[in-house]
Amino acid sequence: MTENTLWQDSFLARFSPPVQQKLLALSEPFHFPAGQTIFEEGAASLYLYVVKSGRVAIEAHIPAWGNRLITTLGPGELFSWSALIEPRIETASARAVEDTEVVGIKGGALMDACREDAEFGFQLYRTLAEVITDRLVSTRRQLLGGHHEPEEARISR
Repeated sequence: MTENTLWQDSFLARFSPPVQQKLLALSEPFHFPAGQTIFEEGAASLYLYVVKSGRVAIEAHIPAWGNRLITTLGPGELFSWSALIEPRIETASARAVEDTEVVGIKGGALMDACREDAEFGFQLYRTLAEVITDRLVSTRRQLLGGHHEPEEARISR
């Protein structure tokens, strides 16, 4: 996936080219082989990630049931927004389901940029709120629909 495709096919497409360039300047690429943990629940949240290629499983630990799959994300999707919300601690774990490339946008630098440029910060947090809302609605539908645990979650344990 090229950088232009990354912007076109993700939440980043909602931003103007200057904002996209600012985000790109604060980012770095990461590669995770299949099965590698990207971060664990409770760890410091350092980056806001966008999947370039591959798939990422987001899992939460539920004491009575162990680790449970929340969602699986693909190219263009965002995860680890905890990097932008104090106290910047991961609220779930992330694992590469297959060989995966992501762009990591440095959370601390991104928060500083938001403080320095109120319009940039407004655009970022408004878009982030839309992504979080979509995820919460999707999770709620899954819970209310009585869907069973995805096959992938049973296989991955």
